[in-house]
Amino acid sequence: MRKRQGLKVGLKMTKPPFLYGAFLVFATALFMSCSGQASRATTVHVHEFDDEILRIAENARNTINIFFRHLNRPGAGESNFSVKYAFQVNADTDISTEQVWLGNIIFSDGRYYGVITSTPVYLTGIRRGDRVSFSADSISDWMFTRNGRIVGGHSIRYLLERIPEYNRTDGQRRTLQMFD
Repeated sequence: MRKRQGLKVGLKMTKPPFLYGAFLVFATALFMSCSGQASRATTVHVHEFDDEILRIAENARNTINIFFRHLNRPGAGESNFSVKYAFQVNADTDISTEQVWLGNIIFSDGRYYGVITSTPVYLTGIRRGDRVSFSADSISDWMFTRNGRIVGGHSIRYLLERIPEYNRTDGQRRTLQMFD
């Protein structure tokens, strides 16, 4: 039996999605709404081999230098720098990894660190607010905001766009409008 993978992102689904494979995607409270309030996390199911999610992750790793350039020298109006990173789940579940967004990114003593910005569902031993180390070579997305617009965050956009318009909340619509 294959294990599923949990991925944090920030969506609210009123109906179950059409794909129920071995890949579970969670939505995370990282990105900010127009009012500055963090969105609530809910569950979205995505097939384990979703080509677009895999492409987004590969693109994020290939363009991480752009993220770090802005993180190290933020331009006017740039903030909310975050990366999405997968942790191995050590609980007895059919979820193999859970992806969470990390904020407050720093580089210290040759390692990257970030603070978990949401409440992990399947991870034990770490919780929201914990500082953890991560490998930049293994991230699955990155994002920041510039003057209230989201730069990066392609997995957020992709997952929100999968929700039928009639099922989207006002907050989800506002978030989609934050992308260029």
